[in-house]
Amino acid sequence: MSTVTASRPAAREMTVKAAAQSEAAIGALTAEDVKAEIESRCRAALDEAKTRPAKEAADPYLWWNLWALGPIQAVAPNGPVLPHQVIKLGESAFVATIVVLNDAPILPPAPGISPASVLSGFALTCELQYATGNVTTWTPVPTLGTTAAINFVPGASFYVNVFAFTPTSPGLHEMNVSARILGAAPFPAGPQFGGFARAVIDIDPDLFIAGAPGLQFDQSIRFQVYP
Repeated sequence: MSTVTASRPAAREMTVKAAAQSEAAIGALTAEDVKAEIESRCRAALDEAKTRPAKEAADPYLWWNLWALGPIQAVAPNGPVLPHQVIKLGESAFVATIVVLNDAPILPPAPGISPASVLSGFALTCELQYATGNVTTWTPVPTLGTTAAINFVPGASFYVNVFAFTPTSPGLHEMNVSARILGAAPFPAGPQFGGFARAVIDIDPDLFIAGAPGLQFDQSIRFQVYP
């Protein structure tokens, strides 16, 4: 399975923000606000991708796929949520994880059913794990990690989870997002899968089709925290 991390490149230099404006923007922003905006972007991107002519793919993502977007912050009060890879110590930021179930009828018997129908029909749970390390000091940062659960719902093919965090130490950080789809119990059990986000890509309609340009593989979510 192919998994990717979505993160639009931000300016990789430390700049002084307008403190009052930035604090007001971040203080007013919640994880639910971020989730609503990312869901809206994903829905629009997926709808646009579906209108494009289909392209043959030698290795489609088959059952499911995983993306992560971040870190992101609000840049102005009530303003848009934008990628931001340089964070001031003590400020809050967010990472959004997007889980997409393949809704194409690729499974036998003909005319076929979709993996999304199977996975959501079992009402399976997707367990997400966020893990972060400070690569300047080469130490793990448990306070910038968590475990979350997404419960699949019949008829829904994509899901968004948002992790809010506040760095407590300066330095260059890397965050990894891994996922497990847990099988239903008792028997008959649903299929189980595991994966992790491992590449960088802009979040646009190309995110949802195979062979999207601009992929940078084996990249964690990377961000700098400055005092």
